[in-house]
Amino acid sequence: MGRKPNYKNEDFIKKVSARILEIAKEKDLGQDQIAEFFLIDDNRQIGRVLRGETNFGISELERFAKVLEVHPKELLDFDWE
Repeated sequence: MGRKPNYKNEDFIKKVSARILEIAKEKDLGQDQIAEFFLIDDNRQIGRVLRGETNFGISELERFAKVLEVHPKELLDFDWE
């Protein structure tokens, strides 16, 4: 038996990413500043998340909530269907 392909809902990823970006802009936080909070030197991964190009995990969602100083549910507050 082979591996099952990873599930990836690109529309949902883009909506979550857009919401993160919206909150970051409201708080006047740019990609570089967010990367500093994540303690990473290379902010390309943060850029991929903000552009909705990557299927990031629940732990990263929690980290974004901490960086943006919001409850994680705020990152999922958008029209879903």
